[in-house]
Amino acid sequence: MSINYEKEVAEAVNAANDALYHLTNAEEVLNKARNWGIADIMGGGLIITAVKRQRMKEASYELSKAKKAMNQLNRELLDLDGWATMDVQMDDFLEVADYLFDNFFTDMMSQSRINNARNQVRNAIEQVEGILDALSDLQAEM
Repeated sequence: MSINYEKEVAEAVNAANDALYHLTNAEEVLNKARNWGIADIMGGGLIITAVKRQRMKEASYELSKAKKAMNQLNRELLDLDGWATMDVQMDDFLEVADYLFDNFFTDMMSQSRINNARNQVRNAIEQVEGILDALSDLQAEM
């Protein structure tokens, strides 16, 4: 294999590690948001809603970083002939309704969005881990 190909593989590994880092952080913060969301559903009030929303903002930031890293990973995978790119969809959060209408219905909607995001992040982590494993195997063969 050429030195250039080895360099491209190393760049893809770095991009996968970066994506995995941000996805893992997002998953951790989403778990915290989920816990606060449960408290909010149980009648937590505005303070609990505020804490939950802060966790959702933190998760949104990490998801934004993860999306950028996954886009970079896709670009690196395109540089490697024969490698499929990732197609991961991640939704954005509902921002305002939870504050304006702090009631059971909006709390449940927010919780559903948090759970959906957690599932999307988990799927993305599994995809990136699979790609990283394959790239690591390829590096070991070089």
